Amino acid sequence: MSVSLFNLPDCLVLSLLLVLIGSYGVFRRRSLIMILLSVEVMLNGVNLSLVSFNFFRWGATEASHYLYMLSIGVAAVEAAVGLSMIIVLFKNYNDISRDRVAQLGERA
Repeated sequence: MSVSLFNLPDCLVLSLLLVLIGSYGVFRRRSLIMILLSVEVMLNGVNLSLVSFNFFRWGATEASHYLYMLSIGVAAVEAAVGLSMIIVLFKNYNDISRDRVAQLGERA
């Protein structure tokens, strides 16, 4: 009798946990770097569900792996743009909190 370590419901539960942990970090953290990391955790949860659906439902096709690689590329660009915005905020205001971003549009 062969018992599989992972099956579709277990992978989807793990994916849901990653998305929930990431969303908790987005809503509760004040630092922009921690918010950016939380968004990356959420993206990894979505990617895990995509690959697990492909593996357990459609076998060894490579369609979701191409989408996964595209998603990783988009995440890399998103991280680079987010970090560059954080660096500019820190250079100009010496603060990278969520409150500083909210105050950027206000007139003094």
